[in-house]
Amino acid sequence: MRSSRPANPPTSPLTARVKALAEAADLGVGRCSEQAVAQAKQVTRHVDRRLAFSGDQTVVALAGATGSGKSSLFNAVSGTQLARCGVRRPTTEATTAACWGTVPADLLAWLGVSERHVIAKGDARFDGLVLLDLPDHDSIRSEHRDEVDRLVKLVDGIIWVLDPQKYADNALHERYLRPLAPYADVMLVVLNQCDLMGPDDLAVAMADLRRLLDDDGLAQATLTATSAMTGQGIDELRQMVANLVVTKQVAVQRLSTDVSQAAKGFVGDVRRDHRREITGEMRSRLYEAMDGAAGLPEVVRGVAQITRQRGAAATGWPLVAWVNSLKPDPLRRLRGSKPGGVIRLPGIGGAVAQAQLASAMRQLGLDLTAGLTPGWASAIQDAATGRGDDLPSELDKALARVDLGVDQPMRWWRVIRVVQWVLIAVVVAGIVWAAAGGLDAGPSWHGLGVPAALMAGGVVAGLLVALICHAAVAASARRRASQISTALRAQVAQVADEQVLHPVHAELERYARFVACVARAL
Repeated sequence: MRSSRPANPPTSPLTARVKALAEAADLGVGRCSEQAVAQAKQVTRHVDRRLAFSGDQTVVALAGATGSGKSSLFNAVSGTQLARCGVRRPTTEATTAACWGTVPADLLAWLGVSERHVIAKGDARFDGLVLLDLPDHDSIRSEHRDEVDRLVKLVDGIIWVLDPQKYADNALHERYLRPLAPYADVMLVVLNQCDLMGPDDLAVAMADLRRLLDDDGLAQATLTATSAMTGQGIDELRQMVANLVVTKQVAVQRLSTDVSQAAKGFVGDVRRDHRREITGEMRSRLYEAMDGAAGLPEVVRGVAQITRQRGAAATGWPLVAWVNSLKPDPLRRLRGSKPGGVIRLPGIGGAVAQAQLASAMRQLGLDLTAGLTPGWASAIQDAATGRGDDLPSELDKALARVDLGVDQPMRWWRVIRVVQWVLIAVVVAGIVWAAAGGLDAGPSWHGLGVPAALMAGGVVAGLLVALICHAAVAASARRRASQISTALRAQVAQVADEQVLHPVHAELERYARFVACVARAL
């Protein structure tokens, strides 16, 4: 091959690339095109199988059309008469293999070549070569064409044998040469039967064929002219074949191109901004929507209101505080029909809240999938919305773990209640004393008798305590509501993380790994 080609990587990097391609195919299932995934998996199996064979064998195939002199050239290169050259009907019926050195039987079995011959005393430069004479690619028998199609995908290098009459055949260029352009660095093109042309005609034909090859994308393919009849160009061709064998890199070159071609099938799914992350703003929007859908604002307001009511009843002036017990329970809807029943949080709220939550989940998916291909965008969108049906039950279970604590009075309320009843007792004592001896009975204090002082002091003190406690109860209600809000929001956030954000994050990580694998495979 041309010495200007860069050296191909050793087998170990190729193995790493194959592994990356296999992982990319697994990650792309259901997200990339089925054809690209299937091709990548097929190439992975093919490369793994080819690398598994022991030794440093190089498999080179001669392919050509009927009458191109392919079999004669096979005999000339191999120095044998193994290929049967037809005279009346010059066609190759079955693939023939000539092997130099020890060739693993499993390699030949994998190639599916039954007619094989070992060259015991051949050219030492060909040691490790397996040279195949393929059937004619333009044969009228479909099994011959199928055999060519199969083997050109398996061999390491290809020698295309063309003749002066049909080297420009459109079918050849469209079906084989142009599709195989990525493999130009492991391809030789031979214009055989050059003895049928004069020097000038040969030069014109070679220039024309070079142009056609370049148009096919085969500028890197080596072109030479031969004649199996006269021996012209045979030594040069044998040296080219020997160069393929000696470098021991043709198989790696071919397999490396196989991997690259399969990886290119995934390039359309790769985006520069593949590291997509769930931002704090996205989280906040989802948490807020789920809080509303779970009815948290209603619960928090109810906790604050019922705390104020019960605090006022417990710490207020007993003669009027009982009025607070007549006010409706703000959490009655959450208790069910039983008075004093266990409070159950509302879970997913009404249609409006559900619609807002569904919209927030869809928007999360849209924000993360802008510019992605439909397969990956759909997978991420499904991760964002796919567990919507499970959210009500998951929220119910999560929120049920939070004790609202509204049925348990605060400890300082009990102290104040005792103080208030003590003050009531003082007022009652003043009333009894006044009834027995008059308001002026006993020693006076600032012009007031003891009974009057007891009654006035008890009432004023009770009202003053109630007024101070009113402010304290309001502060306690706000603090309790804040604590309950924090606890409930933590539970809702946990459900949002487990049911929505974690699946989305996993899908984003899957996409990032996919892109990284495609890059390594390429």
